[in-house]
Amino acid sequence: MTTITNPSTNEDVFLGVDVGSGSSRAALIDATGKLLAIHSTPFTTSRPAPDYFEQSSDEIWRATAASVKAALASSKVDPARVKGIGFDATCSLVAYTAGSPETARPVSISPSSNFEDHNRNIIMWCDHRAKDQANRITATGHEILQNIGGTMSLEMELPKTLWLHDNMPRDKWASIGRLFDLPDFLTWKATGEYLPSRCSVVCKWAYKAGPGNEADHGWSADFLRSIGLGEIADDDCRLLCGFGNTSQRVHFAGEFIGGLTESAAAELGLLPGTAVGGAVIDAYAGAIGTLGARTNGIPPTVSDAQKRISLICGTSSCHLLMSDRPIFVKGVWGPFHGVMLPDMWVAEGGQSSTGQLIDYLTKSHIAYPKALEQAQSATPKALSIYEFLNQHLEQVAKNRKSCDYTYLTKRLHMTPDHHGNRSPFADETMRGSITGLDLNSDSVDGLAILYLATVQALALGTRQILGALTKAGYTIETVCISGGLSLNRVFVKVLADVLQMSVVLPGSGGDAAVVVGAAVCGAVAFESRERGPGSSMEGRLWDAMGRLTSASEVVQPSSSGGLQRYYQAKYEIMEKMQQDQRDYDAIMRR
Repeated sequence: MTTITNPSTNEDVFLGVDVGSGSSRAALIDATGKLLAIHSTPFTTSRPAPDYFEQSSDEIWRATAASVKAALASSKVDPARVKGIGFDATCSLVAYTAGSPETARPVSISPSSNFEDHNRNIIMWCDHRAKDQANRITATGHEILQNIGGTMSLEMELPKTLWLHDNMPRDKWASIGRLFDLPDFLTWKATGEYLPSRCSVVCKWAYKAGPGNEADHGWSADFLRSIGLGEIADDDCRLLCGFGNTSQRVHFAGEFIGGLTESAAAELGLLPGTAVGGAVIDAYAGAIGTLGARTNGIPPTVSDAQKRISLICGTSSCHLLMSDRPIFVKGVWGPFHGVMLPDMWVAEGGQSSTGQLIDYLTKSHIAYPKALEQAQSATPKALSIYEFLNQHLEQVAKNRKSCDYTYLTKRLHMTPDHHGNRSPFADETMRGSITGLDLNSDSVDGLAILYLATVQALALGTRQILGALTKAGYTIETVCISGGLSLNRVFVKVLADVLQMSVVLPGSGGDAAVVVGAAVCGAVAFESRERGPGSSMEGRLWDAMGRLTSASEVVQPSSSGGLQRYYQAKYEIMEKMQQDQRDYDAIMRR
């Protein structure tokens, strides 16, 4: 738990809830955007088989309630002063029976329990069980796939839905009354009404929405029938949207959708009726917390923001870029209309494993226990493993008489696709590879260099994504970073140097920017309700982003020509290694 500062006793306060891959965080901000308190409560993930990741919505809601109460207690904020709540979460699939939050029950999605363990009712975003279903959907060649780069990702919700349809016993499948994206599950628990967010259904459910008439929005019945979900289409998509495809409206980020119910308020320690805003996917909350950030006290214009890309780096990474017109990029999701700002399009690139990949390669290394022991015994205070490795790289460079630790990976190269390539190739079959290992790689020095090679490979992967975006017509000048990896100084500097771009760090602290973005949606929900039903949402979220978020630091890239040539060479090697892998696969298919 962290208490940042004590608020005055009469100012409005806004609450953000961020449900990530392993914890639920709650943060309170005041009317100037100052972070008052933040608290995180972990929850568990079951991994019953390779590529299966399962969670419990009940456990997540309990973790959310614990975090909200702890943030209130540590900040001593009177619940009556909390005027609005914003929710964000991972784009994971939640299965429930029909009914209200008080009467509906979780439905198991876990074949390892013969679909009997109802504590496992969430298929996580990173679960890759639906590979065959995603391929079948892509093979239809339906025009709606144009909005997700031409390829259906197995991390989206329709392949997971189709997997459940194909694999659950008929009575178990029939027991599902509603399938939620996790952000929309949270607002349902909070308000008692299913009020889907435009961000969730457009980005992850292939819901059609554009700048035109809302009567033209909705799920394509033709598309659902073509992929084998005709029974959902025949029921007017009630399994997906609750009220019927033709009568349901989806909501903009932060738009007021209702007040807390009595039961939800009691669980969260808040007042009934507190304004709840339209939810967003966690990456989009990170973009809300960074893209409008003031630099030297001045917020960017919307035009300037279209040259900023939001990079949210946690377990995975998302690259979000706005434009005032639709720009299609093969292998990149989108463009999606109105999923963040009501009048803007968003393209979404991504890497399926970033922080997770760094953790995996670091903690599976034979020298990890020794490095961890040295980190914990460091003086004058213990270090995290990554603080230690960052410092150790400097020492290794000094011992080897290298002018810069960057060059320690001259013979060590990597492709970072261990969990497939989300962008720009949209190929889940791609795998990571490393070249340049030797018999001295098992030392702490070897671990530090492998860690650096991983960081560099991830940055080079981001360069590849940005290259595809700029080739298609986007202009990118600045990176606005958030998420846990934004706290890693080596990662941020390598990113700036590889991209040759300025990297903007958020004023709330990189790890807090996502949950602060959710709190900004809470502020918009309060303002939206105050203006009355039916009022336009245009400009509201953008104004709140500029008012409530700021930058703390701008990291500049190195101007060294030698370093630029070095990273250009490593980039060419990474691309050649990716092509080599395709060639190897072709040989093995003979």
